[in-house]
Amino acid sequence: MNDNQSDENNEEEKNMMPDMAKKMMSNMQNKDNSFNPKQMCESMMKSVESTAKLAGQANSEVQMLFEEWVEQVEEELLEILKDEHNFDTQNISNQLRVSEESVLYFLSKLVREKKIEILDLQIIEKGE
Repeated sequence: MNDNQSDENNEEEKNMMPDMAKKMMSNMQNKDNSFNPKQMCESMMKSVESTAKLAGQANSEVQMLFEEWVEQVEEELLEILKDEHNFDTQNISNQLRVSEESVLYFLSKLVREKKIEILDLQIIEKGE
């Protein structure tokens, strides 16, 4: 890969992340389409606290089981992505039996680890 291709790939990754963040933020909007940053931060802090408590209590066997589960979910997601032409978080969350937020987490993890590359992104506003 030459420097121009590397620069283009880096630029694509930078442009992709804000769109992914928009999707995550849209999932956090209240039903009246208002966004509450304080509520989002409180929710994130509760999740971090809960995760830290669980991590502190988990023994090595539990941690190993969790890591195996994460690998299994990633493999299943990769298989779904190979078969699906349209990425639908709700459909994929049903197939994986996890939340849509978890689907987005695993997707972003695969992107960060360069296991997948997002070449196109389309924003579709859904009416309620």
